[in-house]
Amino acid sequence: MGNTKQYNTLVTAGEVIENTFTNKNTDPVLVSQNTIVLAELAHIRPLLGEKFYAELKLEHDTGTLTPANTDFMNYYLEDCLCWFVRFEVINDVMSNISSSGVVNNIDEFSRIINQDVYNAFKQDTYRKADIFANDMMEFLNMTVYMVIMVLTDVELVVIRHLTVVVVIVKIK
Repeated sequence: MGNTKQYNTLVTAGEVIENTFTNKNTDPVLVSQNTIVLAELAHIRPLLGEKFYAELKLEHDTGTLTPANTDFMNYYLEDCLCWFVRFEVINDVMSNISSSGVVNNIDEFSRIINQDVYNAFKQDTYRKADIFANDMMEFLNMTVYMVIMVLTDVELVVIRHLTVVVVIVKIK
C-alpha cells in the first residue's frame, strides 16, 4: 500500500501525555515519534487493515480527513492509540539505556517499584488500550459511514460498511 511511515503520526506525544498520563508535566521527549509509529504498526494497523490505515495516515497528514474519518479519529482511534503508545513507552519511561547499561530512572522524590507492581501497572495499561480497541472495532463493524458530496446538480452518497461500498448518484 505504500510507505505510511513517511506521514505524520496519528497522535502526538502531547496528546498521549494529556490522555493517558497522570502527571501532565511529563516531558514529551520521553514519548518519541518512533514509539508512536511502533504502536501504530503493532496495534492499530492490524486492527484497521492496511488499506484503511493508509487512508487515515494520508488524510491525516494532508489535512484532508473526511467528516466520517474525523469523527472516527476523534472518538475512537486517538484514545485507543494513546493507550497503546503509553503501553509501549512504559519501559523507556521507567528505565534508560546508558553506557553503564540499563538503569532505572529515579529522582529524589521517587522510589523503584518491584517487578510485580510494574507488571500489574503495565498489564492495566494494556487492558485499557484493549478496551478502547474493542470499542473502536465494534464501531467499525456495526457502523455505516455516509459521506455526502454535492457537486452542482449531482448528489453523491457513498456508504461504506467494512469492505462493502455502495455509491448512489442522484441527479437533481
